[in-house]
Amino acid sequence: MAEQLQPLFNQLSTRLKAGDHSAAVQVCDQILAAAPGDADALHAKMVSLIELSRVEDALLLADSSPPLTDIVRFERAYCLYQLHREQESLALLMPAGVAPSEVREMQLAAQIFYRLGEYGQAADLFRQAEATGGPSAELSTNILAALVLAGRSADGVEYAKTTAGADEPGDKPHELVYNYACAAIEQGQMRTAKQLLQKAIELCRRTMAEGEDWSEEEVEVELGVLTAQSAYVDQCLGDLPAAQKAYQTLFAFKGDLDPAVLAVAANNMLRIRGQRDLFDSWKKNKANLSDTLAKKLTPPQRKAFLTNTALLALHMNKADQCKEILPTLEREFASSVTPELIRAALLQRAKQPKQCYEALEAAVAAAPAEGKKADAALLTLAQLQLQDHDLAKAIGTLKRAEGLATCPGMVGTLVALHERLGQTAEAAGCFEGVTSAPLLRAAAAFFSRHSMWPQAAAAQQRLLDADSRDLQALAGLVIATSHFDPALANEQYARLERGGAAEGEEEGSRRKKPRRKKRPLYPKGFDPENPSAFPKPDPERWLPKRERSTYRQRKKDKRAGISRGPQGSATGAATVDARATTNIQFMSEEQKEKLK
Repeated sequence: MAEQLQPLFNQLSTRLKAGDHSAAVQVCDQILAAAPGDADALHAKMVSLIELSRVEDALLLADSSPPLTDIVRFERAYCLYQLHREQESLALLMPAGVAPSEVREMQLAAQIFYRLGEYGQAADLFRQAEATGGPSAELSTNILAALVLAGRSADGVEYAKTTAGADEPGDKPHELVYNYACAAIEQGQMRTAKQLLQKAIELCRRTMAEGEDWSEEEVEVELGVLTAQSAYVDQCLGDLPAAQKAYQTLFAFKGDLDPAVLAVAANNMLRIRGQRDLFDSWKKNKANLSDTLAKKLTPPQRKAFLTNTALLALHMNKADQCKEILPTLEREFASSVTPELIRAALLQRAKQPKQCYEALEAAVAAAPAEGKKADAALLTLAQLQLQDHDLAKAIGTLKRAEGLATCPGMVGTLVALHERLGQTAEAAGCFEGVTSAPLLRAAAAFFSRHSMWPQAAAAQQRLLDADSRDLQALAGLVIATSHFDPALANEQYARLERGGAAEGEEEGSRRKKPRRKKRPLYPKGFDPENPSAFPKPDPERWLPKRERSTYRQRKKDKRAGISRGPQGSATGAATVDARATTNIQFMSEEQKEKLK
């Protein structure tokens, strides 16, 4: 039997090497007709079906073939992944939660976690696969993408810099450079991100130029993701005309572009337009909420689309449509405070302030203690109280936001509100326990403004304890102590005159290093060992040439001035209306006779 099947297996091998998977499936059927249950033929048929994107048929073949149970575990997991049955696929790859041992299984498991939104685990598995099987451009690209979406963009930037050639992306795939730019964006490095995106666009164009012939429209479609991200960076940098032009370019190819790219462009255009063209913005952003598109979006993108569409409905007075979006936002992003804030805004717009306050208080009560969700609700509540000119309640509400107690903005706001109420002592109490330099300087300025000189001196002293060379703090200390301790003020003033050096400081550590003497520059041909051999310099070399004994004045060239001055005219020339005159006199006949 084996001898009869050998020609068929040879034919199968030829088909597989040529990539002709349709013919390979037919050859597998011939082998299975002669030898039902042949594991090699079943395995080859399953792989060919996967290559032909007939995933359901491949999975059915694996389920109906017991000999393949242990052989095609990876292929079966891949089929489940393609059919969006992620949990079943993970159960095959990681039984009892044990990490895979093969590189391809690590990568597939990482892809599953990436799709499920578990970006941290995806990044760890990708890096494990890289450590086991060696680095590659594809793995590096996936690692960067997972790190950025996991909120570990700082690790992503460091990884990109340490990856071979990532800091100088001249010969790297444009996908890798694009992900590097995304990490820079998350770190707020917009200028760096702009340069990287320009490089990625250049690499993509070069790659397409080296391959098959692409039309200009096809190139623009392929560059859609890069163009959208570059426009977003322009928007963040304040170059709104360039961003709007890029978005309009993307809309021109909406029939060919990825719907996710168009959705991002439409969402970002909403921010540029503001209150203009609200109905067009509503039509485009409403389409961004489709279930089909939701599967292609990352969680941050999905959250941004839901939030912006709800806010747009709020501004357009579409209260019912806004309320329809809020349950979806709450269900998909339970930890977000945005739905409660939008619901409170609806009540405030409906002129129901009491219900609005109650909704915000309920959001604070339901949120975890000292969490961002509670802080956001408290800040919104305080803003409404300030609009009602109830400063005392606003102060009490702000003090409940314990997670923001040491933030400069919170301290400054509380101090300003207490000062408006004339509560100087309470305002001074806001500076208790501050340790950062900006807050200590603000405390010193506050105490000086209210003539609380001992407290001002204490704040300046704490600044000096942190940095003994802080001349600004030392000058402030001199001013403050001069109001209650003149002797100490004089001591600190002497220190200020020394440039901030304390008495015990070692002066030698601050002395400048002596400069090395420059080698003397001698005239050309001068020998310092035998100076008499060099001709002595002219003693009159410092005098002007006209004062030297050897000076001879040159004769002036009489012809030098001929070509100077205006040509063809002379001083005192006649004007147009001047009359010609003559000295000829007319003599009478008698005079003529006398002359004869």
